Amino acid sequence: MAFSQRGKLLEINNEVSPDFEIPWLSIELAKHFDHALLYSKVSGKTPRVLTNVFYKKIHLALNAGSEEQIINRASRVVSLIEPLSPIQKDKLHLLASLAWIADYYPDVKESQSSTIRVLQGYDLDLTLIPALKHSSQEEYPVMTNPLIIATLDSIDETEITVQRVQVVDEKTMLLHVPRNSRIQHLIEEASRRGKPLKVAVVLGAPASIYPPAFLSWLSFTEKLLLAGVISETKIATTKLEDNIYVPSSFQTTVIGEIVPGDERPEGKMLYENGDILGGTPMPVIHAKKILMESNPIIYYSTIHPTQSDIAELFRLVEKLFLLNYKNLLPNVIDLTFLGNDAFRTVVAKVNTFKREKLINTGINLLSLTKTLNPYTDTIILVGTNTNIHNHLQLLKTIIENVDPDKDIIKIPQQDYETFPRRSGRGSLIIFATSQKEGEKPESVDSYLEPTSRSQKIFGEILDKLARQST
Repeated sequence: MAFSQRGKLLEINNEVSPDFEIPWLSIELAKHFDHALLYSKVSGKTPRVLTNVFYKKIHLALNAGSEEQIINRASRVVSLIEPLSPIQKDKLHLLASLAWIADYYPDVKESQSSTIRVLQGYDLDLTLIPALKHSSQEEYPVMTNPLIIATLDSIDETEITVQRVQVVDEKTMLLHVPRNSRIQHLIEEASRRGKPLKVAVVLGAPASIYPPAFLSWLSFTEKLLLAGVISETKIATTKLEDNIYVPSSFQTTVIGEIVPGDERPEGKMLYENGDILGGTPMPVIHAKKILMESNPIIYYSTIHPTQSDIAELFRLVEKLFLLNYKNLLPNVIDLTFLGNDAFRTVVAKVNTFKREKLINTGINLLSLTKTLNPYTDTIILVGTNTNIHNHLQLLKTIIENVDPDKDIIKIPQQDYETFPRRSGRGSLIIFATSQKEGEKPESVDSYLEPTSRSQKIFGEILDKLARQST
């Protein structure tokens, strides 16, 4: 394991429960350390649990020297995945560009590893697999961020994404499916054809697959190709007997099916903004078999707006989003999804204050950001001098620049929301830009004036504190 070689893996040998203890410990430890955490003794379960894989070290997880290197790698393939214009690409240029892709194009194996155990029939028991409960108010244990691979044979289409799964009993799970997501469209297509949808829930796979799995504008193969490119490691897949393709190096995979129309109310779950919601009908996954590596490691993120792998992954996929849509969003310099609002609010730094361009940018962002999070419902546009990652400065910018009568566009919510606002307010586009772009934002620190004596005293105090700590 790469983290162990870099001194970034902390193995915890104390017995811990996936109910409350693993989530609490993982989040508290993340406040002080950036180590990946491996829980080797999980109460009542055989598999070990790994978390905090991406947190503050996503470049290590993806075999890169920095996050910038990951983006540079991705930029090589994003332009090739986009629809090609004859004006932009001639045939010779295209062939030269494609030559290196063969090194990362996903392989297909026809048989699974000989070390895989198959649990089915009476041996199939989903409760043997650790799943997390963050709060006693949650109804079912939750697989927080498994890879979901769904295949509809009749149209030869496969989707891979990341969604939550609740474990209801030994053979039943509930899949959280956002409205208008690609997986929902597959379920609807399966219903029209009267066919079940084959599903694999993958727990523990190559780290590089997780970021592309968020990108709904890519196909299954394109996501695996991008995973190989950003980590410079080819992704291998295995074709299972069920005619479904999974990453070959998975740790544990549950194979099942969704029968269109078979739904149950979702149990209450904790979200990053502190809401605990449930009750919306969600599709049932009927488990058929469990494929489990010997001595497997189950990977999960915790649920937290900042100290979690999901939050870290959003910071990367934000950049991949801009890389893909830069031509459609020419005035957007940077953007971020706010974890404290369960990633439903997007703050974008723009280089214009012209009303017409702001309206076009806001509408395009509201539409396009749903390809990352279908629940996106708020866009805040700020100027170039605002640090969008500093929440206090962002709040100050909104207070100073937003006129509620003219700077907020409200779009009524037409569809039933599976992740509703308590106010039911619909979508908002907020203009918090200022025409005073040449001015630097005021702060107390910018007016403070150190002297040579105060700097010397400060250095002496730091040295004294350092000696006391040792």
